[in-house]
Amino acid sequence: MAEFVEKRCEDMIPCLEQMERIKLFDKNEIREIAKKRRDYEYKIQKHTKCKEDFLRYIQYEMDLLKLIKQRREKFGNTLKKSDIDYTIANKVNSLYRQAIFKFPSDLRFWIAYMKFCKQVRFHSSVSRMIGKMLQIHQDKPKCWHIAARWEIEESKNIINARKFLLRGLHFHPDSQLLFTDVFTLELNEADAIESKAQADNPSPATSETINDMSLPLKRAFVIYQQAFKRIKDVTFIIELLNIAKEHKNTEKLQHKIITDMIQEYSNKPQMWNIMARRELEGLTYDIEQEDGPMETDATEPSTLRDRISGCNEIYQTGVKKVKTELMWSYYIDCLIEINQDLTSLPNYKRKLLKNALMQGHQARKLHEKYYLHWFEIVKNDKKEESSEDKIYKVLCNGTDVLPTSATLWHAKLQYLINAGQDELIEQEFNKAIKTLKENALPIWRMKLLYVQAKHPNKVQDVFQAAMQEQAEITREMNPAYIEWLVLTKGIQAARKAYNELNLQPPSCLELHKKMAALELIQPDICKQNARRPHELAAFQFGKTNTDVWINYIIFEMKHGDPIKVADVHRRAVKTLEPALTDIFISEYSLISADPNSITHIP
Repeated sequence: MAEFVEKRCEDMIPCLEQMERIKLFDKNEIREIAKKRRDYEYKIQKHTKCKEDFLRYIQYEMDLLKLIKQRREKFGNTLKKSDIDYTIANKVNSLYRQAIFKFPSDLRFWIAYMKFCKQVRFHSSVSRMIGKMLQIHQDKPKCWHIAARWEIEESKNIINARKFLLRGLHFHPDSQLLFTDVFTLELNEADAIESKAQADNPSPATSETINDMSLPLKRAFVIYQQAFKRIKDVTFIIELLNIAKEHKNTEKLQHKIITDMIQEYSNKPQMWNIMARRELEGLTYDIEQEDGPMETDATEPSTLRDRISGCNEIYQTGVKKVKTELMWSYYIDCLIEINQDLTSLPNYKRKLLKNALMQGHQARKLHEKYYLHWFEIVKNDKKEESSEDKIYKVLCNGTDVLPTSATLWHAKLQYLINAGQDELIEQEFNKAIKTLKENALPIWRMKLLYVQAKHPNKVQDVFQAAMQEQAEITREMNPAYIEWLVLTKGIQAARKAYNELNLQPPSCLELHKKMAALELIQPDICKQNARRPHELAAFQFGKTNTDVWINYIIFEMKHGDPIKVADVHRRAVKTLEPALTDIFISEYSLISADPNSITHIP
């Protein structure tokens, strides 16, 4: 092994001497480069080969190549550029080939090697390696895709790319990636032939010429038929349709795709969505019968109103045939997009959207966001004399169909508060809280703010009611309650309430934290009362929470009795679960090392 390493290191000496001679590196740097290379050579020649050693060696050489380039630019030195740079690039090339030979199953080396060859323009090396890669990784569709992309983009060899893709489809007849690649390839070639024909003969083509498909178009047609037969996925077929739409003279092909899609996927909302959006673009098709084909309408170009109307009609047919939330979402989303631009046909566009929202509500298929959008539409429509009633009705529609939506209840209550509908507010608050149950926290927050502003004498009643609710509600309301008591009735009332709440399950860590903080903001801090929340927090949560002990220790250091710190530490180590003990000891060590850094209790 040593002989091989030394031989390779000797082979690299002339390149190093040249770099020193033209002053790219000084003597010490050259010595360091030689040492690094020798170390890496020994590593990759070990009996047990390691992928990471090859990767590090390759990265080192690539970084060296980058550094050389930077120094050439800095000093304006272009001497021996081709010799030095080529030698290093050739070394990297050799390392990649060794790595691929040793670890042929690792696709990372193959892909990285192709990227490297592209960077240094070793195109012929890749062309020789592609075949070997495909022999080993023929079970991966992406490898056939990579090989074809290389032939198309770098080698400019469409014939080889087609061969790779068709061979890949032989091994992977259900690969959407490969079908998409070969379909696009044939359409691109058809476009190239068409462009060349137009350049040679600028005169307009006759209808007979247009009706005759070129050979690549015929191949694309056959590929599509195979894809349709093998892959039963409407999203994939729509992708092929969209690809065809971007190419010339594909009307027949698009018509075939659409006809097949209607026959096979008339129960899929995606099919109706793409047909409606094509109608909006002016790619008009007529539905002759309920299950009949769609034919291209060859009449004069349609107006915007006609396109929108046709789009709406297709969606209307779609929501009758496919009664799902997704179908309604496609419909409403399209109309919302249309309504983004109201510079033309504003009334017509708004009318279609309002009608669709009402129909979707009646079908009970609208998502939460569409009720909120509907609410905004009606709220901004100031021409309506009865708009207030309509706004409230829209919000009621939303909470009736989606009673568990806290967002809709929140919007409804916010509207009633803003509108000053005091007689309805309490009724709707109670209904929302009863319906949402443990998810009603945003409603309780809103109710507190409302009562504090409008009926301050009822705040305590609201708190008392909230604290009888589920744990998700009480966990936030209990701390808020004692804080409110301190601000309105004093610390004694808060202490009394804290003692009572502490006995009520479930235990609430935030309650202890809040009480501890409130005790420390009093003009005269009572150590006994201020210590009590920490003691109770440690008792209830001390097994699984290191923070309660750290907070307790910080309190004793800053405000309590420092002599008690050792006792708290001993109790913490004894009480905490074994997995948490080391964490606590580490945190305590940091505090002990710098007590002056403690400014507050977390």
